[in-house]
Parts: sequence; C-alpha cells; structure tokens
Amino acid sequence: MTKKLGVFIIHGMGDPAPDYAEVLIDQVTKRLGDAAREVEFEACYWAPILQKQQDVTWRRLLLRDQLDALAFRRWIVSALGDPVSYLSGFFKDGKPVYGQIHECMRTSLEQLSARLGEGKSRPLMILAHSLGSVIASNYIWDQHYNKNEEHVGLGKTPFERTETLTSFITFGSNIPLFLPPSPPIRCIPFPHQSLPAYLKAEARWQNVFDPDDVLGYPLADIWDDTQGTRIDDISINAGTWPLSETPLSHTAYLRDDSFLDLVEERMRALLRLTPWPDATPL
Repeated sequence: MTKKLGVFIIHGMGDPAPDYAEVLIDQVTKRLGDAAREVEFEACYWAPILQKQQDVTWRRLLLRDQLDALAFRRWIVSALGDPVSYLSGFFKDGKPVYGQIHECMRTSLEQLSARLGEGKSRPLMILAHSLGSVIASNYIWDQHYNKNEEHVGLGKTPFERTETLTSFITFGSNIPLFLPPSPPIRCIPFPHQSLPAYLKAEARWQNVFDPDDVLGYPLADIWDDTQGTRIDDISINAGTWPLSETPLSHTAYLRDDSFLDLVEERMRALLRLTPWPDATPL
C-alpha cells in the first residue's frame, strides 16, 4: 500500500530510552487499524549527543560525597542540562551541539523521506515533546532564515526543510521559556508558502498542555502573528490520577487517551485528503 503520510517524533529533555517512541507508535497503529499501513514513522533520538558529557559531569560531582537527594539531582543534571548545552554554544568534537542536534533531526527526516518512497514528497506531521518542540521550531526557523550553505542541519529537500509540514503537534512545550525578552517576537512561518492549497487548508499547529505540567505552556498569545501562523492551544488532563494532578503529568502525554485521540484524528484527516501525487513532489 502506498505510504501517504510521514510522522516524525522528537523527544524532550532528559535521557529517554532509544525506543521511547514505541509506546506512541504502537497505540496509534492499533487505533488506525488498516489505515496504519499508509503511515510511516520516524523517531529522532538526539539525547546521546549531550548525555556523555552530562555523565562525566555527574561522576565528577560525586567525587567528594557532598550531595544529598542524589536521584533528583541526577535528573536535574541530565534534564535541565540539555537546554543549557543546546543553546549555550557548547562545542563537542569541534562542532556546536546546536548544529549537531539539528543535523540529527535532518538525518531522521531524510530517513523518513526515503521510506516514504523515492521521488515522493509527502505531507509531514511532527510530534514534538517538551524541549523537542524548541528544537523543532528552531530547526524550522533555520530552514527559512538561516540558509548559509555551511550551516549544519540545513535540509537538502523540501521534506527535510519541513516545507511539507501539514500537522505540527507540540505537547508539554516549554517554548515560552526560550523566547526573546521583549516583543514583537517573530513566530516561525507555518504553513509553508509552497504547501499546496489542498494541504494548506488542513494545516494545523496544535499545542497540547496540562495546566498541572509546570514544563508545558500555552503558546497562542505569546507570539505575534505577522507570519500568518495560528496556534491552537488545547488543554488536557494528561495521565491517570494521581499523577495527572501533579507536575509529573509532563511525562504522561504519550499514554494519555485524550492526546492519542487528537493524534489519531489529525492522521485520519490527512489520510483522507486528495489528490495524492504518486511521482511528483508536492
């Protein structure tokens, strides 16, 4: 069966397992039934780029046995160390980790595109959790406004440059924590101007957050709309009680029925769209 939709998943801060996305892929695949054969998934796993240095830092911190609350502190070093390293200009092996993480995203998009079929530029859905939403939005920004040919992470095709992005779902997003200090704050352009009209009419940026999630925020009112970008904020109660009433709801989106319902609905909406060109790029 022809693949109609590429779904790209990117994790947030911390040290997730390499198969972190499998729970989401399995749940969505079951919900879609036969339609799942029309969808191709790809998960970007960028954590190892930063984790090795964080492990070194943690071992050195433990040398003198001066710390309490070790489990929580270990999480702080691994999780909160990610945005600091990503945006600080930190270099690894002579290259900025910002660019290395974006190259990881570009490579994952390239792999997804290859499995969708050579010569076919399909609609793209991005599911971005937590710091992953910051990385994805920065990546999209760079495709439009940082087009230096030597820039690491610059897409080689329309699909890699996210020009076919039709569904952007951010969840547990902490983008507001990384915005410039004063307005106007320019939002990324979405949908791309070259997206065909039949896809542009269905393009949605949906931002899902739990009010109890202290790392997840609404987005619609913090960016200007000069690019024509519209963001739909959607509040849910992520997870099961009592976790759903705590900041730990930040970790519960991938298993939450309300979130999975939204993802399924978006996928089915995109799969229903016509026409579907078989050989020519969008």
